[in-house]
Amino acid sequence: MKVAFIINDLKSMDLKKDTSIFLAKEAFDRGYEVHTFNTNNLSVQEERLTAQTSKLIFPTKDQLSFNLSDNGTEDLSEFSHVINRVNPPFNKDYLYMTLLLDAYGVPCINPTKALREINEKLSILKFPEIIPSTRVTASLQTIKDMFNQGFETLVIKPLDGMGGRSIFLVHKDDKNLAVIWETITGRGKHLVIVQEYIPEAESGDNRIVIINGELLEQKLVRVPSPLDFRGNLAAGATSKVKKVTNDDKKIAQHILPFLKEHNIYFAGADILGGKLSELNITSPTCLQEINNASDINPSEVFWDGLGDS
Repeated sequence: MKVAFIINDLKSMDLKKDTSIFLAKEAFDRGYEVHTFNTNNLSVQEERLTAQTSKLIFPTKDQLSFNLSDNGTEDLSEFSHVINRVNPPFNKDYLYMTLLLDAYGVPCINPTKALREINEKLSILKFPEIIPSTRVTASLQTIKDMFNQGFETLVIKPLDGMGGRSIFLVHKDDKNLAVIWETITGRGKHLVIVQEYIPEAESGDNRIVIINGELLEQKLVRVPSPLDFRGNLAAGATSKVKKVTNDDKKIAQHILPFLKEHNIYFAGADILGGKLSELNITSPTCLQEINNASDINPSEVFWDGLGDS
């Protein structure tokens, strides 16, 4: 079986944590032919969608270190699966990539239509009963109104970020509020998402993982460092693996019909104090951490669900 990974961070990835290379290694171990390419490697020629790919080769059985072998031009219709692992933000190049893959019927995980139409921050608005109090706005006054409604602390996020980048924690009497608003909205030019701060976030941001419509029995709890409020590993948080709770399962049951409707094969949901804060479908992470601290190998679950088609 031939599979391809669309990856834009091969040179900068942390092999001890990266989910893309973890999934690629399992495919290689199964005897699959594993390729990789980036968005700018795509071409349309002679009515075919092709990519200039490299083969991923893992020389050591128990390590994730890899070699790249230039492979030349591949017709993407010849791949059984294309695993899209391009990190946000969703920009024009990302958009064009999804349109091309759609136009030529290339089977992708997750589906390009879902990636194009479902924003990770905004998708939680489909589930108002299980999310924090939330507003989407470019207005400074709307943010002030939330404070006036009784919220003492708010979290303000851009709609296209990842890894905790450019997320602000703002208190009611913070004199930097106007400056933060200017910075994150470009003086009202760009929408942001504003949420009530969940105090339980200090104990950890819970990442549950859903693969092929099934909730993994283990989750990753990311605990913020004493110097930062963000529960993101990229922002210095530490992590621990725990068994999912009944509350986690209830939230999973809420979102599973939505994932199935959009044929989303691999998703990560972030839960704070029993409330859904984000739904990650673009390039979900945390599989290595779960694998290393539990008896579950999520990469096996991932490929078992796809079979040897």
